[in-house]
Amino acid sequence: MNLIIRDAVEADLPVIVEIYNATVPTRMVTAELEPTTVEARLPWFREHSPDEYPFWVAESDDRVIGWLDFKKFLPRCAYRGTAEISVYVHEKFRRHGVGQRLLEEAIARTPSLGITALIGLIFGHNQPSLKLFERFGFERWGFFPAVAQLDGVKRDLVIVGLHCGKPCSHPESFRGLISAETTPHAGAPQPPSYNDCLNLMQALMLYRQQPIHSALQKIRDKYSMLHLDVLLLVYHFAKICSGSILEIGAFVGGATIAAAFGVRDSGQQKKVIALEPGGNLKHKRLGTRNILRDLERNLARHHVSDMVTLIKGRSFNPETISAVHQALGSDEIGLLILDADSGKRRDIECYRDKLAEGCWMVIDDYCGAASNPKSAPSRADVDALVAAGALEPLGFYGWSTWVGRWQGRGACCH
Repeated sequence: MNLIIRDAVEADLPVIVEIYNATVPTRMVTAELEPTTVEARLPWFREHSPDEYPFWVAESDDRVIGWLDFKKFLPRCAYRGTAEISVYVHEKFRRHGVGQRLLEEAIARTPSLGITALIGLIFGHNQPSLKLFERFGFERWGFFPAVAQLDGVKRDLVIVGLHCGKPCSHPESFRGLISAETTPHAGAPQPPSYNDCLNLMQALMLYRQQPIHSALQKIRDKYSMLHLDVLLLVYHFAKICSGSILEIGAFVGGATIAAAFGVRDSGQQKKVIALEPGGNLKHKRLGTRNILRDLERNLARHHVSDMVTLIKGRSFNPETISAVHQALGSDEIGLLILDADSGKRRDIECYRDKLAEGCWMVIDDYCGAASNPKSAPSRADVDALVAAGALEPLGFYGWSTWVGRWQGRGACCH
């Protein structure tokens, strides 16, 4: 099954409620005895936030077939690191691995959410859910006998839990990273700086307490398919980098605006160059009939038009390359954002002569569902450049974004 896991939006709420209500008559999943409504669930839905207590949907062929949400375990501050999760799957798509994929993603994402423990509340007679959680290492942390009455039948409640000290992810998604404890053989790429990786995570934690967090949350919701953490890192890199910013694949301006905000707050003169060929896109949240028109409007709406040089064209066309070189002048690129097609290696080759040593790199579509045709070739390009010593990986953020640095002045990209 081609499955995409993404942040839920309010437009998804009717199908979310439909999936939930279908479980009520089973008397196995929820303690609700009557179906609920979209209106009743709207305040509950709005309590979630993508960077703290997210709400995700699983989508297959543009149809929502399951969902998972995080919520506060208890309101006191000492319990901030513990979250309760719930998983629901459409009745026609159960036993297809949907719940497993959602739970797997939840465990993998806990470090970036600041969550150290996950809790699940499951009826004792709901064996399929208990077995699912058990497969992922959840243990029985609590047992409340006969605390629920479902149609006159007393039912037990089981509390399962998992301590999330380390990220849980597919090894193949991280094969570009070399363990800091491993001694590389001669000629092998050196391991990434452990401190640099921690510094990026710390920067994200600090930004979550600052006004830029809420500002970029609004930008993300309106203009970007990137995760909020990625936009915060784009802002961060644009703020601290030495050199200009080049973005390939601006779409309607989410990352462009984040980069412009970073330059603004740096107090320095830096060029922001955005490449976008235009076109249209059908999308539930970010559909547009004219990408370039909406991009220009969004830049103007946030007062950054005069900070951004917008070049209309494909990144690899000779006239586009020439226009970028002309816009840069003698400047080097200190931040490169790649969020266009799958030609990551090609785009890097087009502009490698202008990349500063240690240039920050934000590369989207590194991994993803099988339905994303860009992920496999993008990952192959990035892994090959890491193996050649041209790229230094520093982490993976959001749904599928690779973050690192350019080390390739002497490395071959071909």
